[in-house]
Amino acid sequence: MRKTIALALAAAVVLTVGAAGTVFALNGTGTQPTQTAADGGSSQTVTVAGEGSASARPDQAVLRFAVTAEGDDPAAIRSELSSGASDLRSALSDAGVAEDDIETVGYSIEEPRRRAPPGERDQSGPDLRGAHTFEVTLADTDRAGAVVDAAAGAGAEVESIQFTLAADTRKDLRDQALESAMNDARGQADTLASAGSLSVTGVASVDATSSNYRPVVYDAERVQAGGGGTAIETGDVSVSTSVRVVYNASEA
Repeated sequence: MRKTIALALAAAVVLTVGAAGTVFALNGTGTQPTQTAADGGSSQTVTVAGEGSASARPDQAVLRFAVTAEGDDPAAIRSELSSGASDLRSALSDAGVAEDDIETVGYSIEEPRRRAPPGERDQSGPDLRGAHTFEVTLADTDRAGAVVDAAAGAGAEVESIQFTLAADTRKDLRDQALESAMNDARGQADTLASAGSLSVTGVASVDATSSNYRPVVYDAERVQAGGGGTAIETGDVSVSTSVRVVYNASEA
């Protein structure tokens, strides 16, 4: 009767050999039976999890601005929001932003949230608060500071600034991360197979469903305005991914 041995080193190793047998886990304290297998197959496999990442300078900026108004008359708030939105669009146009790059992403008139001691009602502040929120997408990230200044000059609030990647660039970066993850997985598989007196012969299956995309995000408090206008320092945008690979193996 041949036995399957699971090696717990840097990743999981699954060795399935011959007919039914007992599976053991090898660790620093010795061997311990973990389960019984009844697989009549003759394949041997090594299963590992590989990780990879890639980063690049952002090639797109997404800016979010809000025109706001407060009061107790909804009609007056709507009128003020309309006027403020017109001023903002005009300022953005003067800053060289195309109309197609400006999008409304929110509009609301509602009672503002207030904080009051338990059992008491906060009567301070306006009855209603209105907000018309816009998102501006820039292909030239170096223009972000000037556009922020233009929006602020028109009376808009700067809600957030995000430096990211265009769709094609993001795909290229993910492909690089996947290649890095597969290289990591193969290195682990070779090491573990060698420790189990095996040799990797090929890939049986790959699962690459896990990935993480991390743009560079600033909120309004982190935007610094100087005498010459707003200057924003950008970092790299990163993509990380993980793969689970099952390799076929044979006795070395």
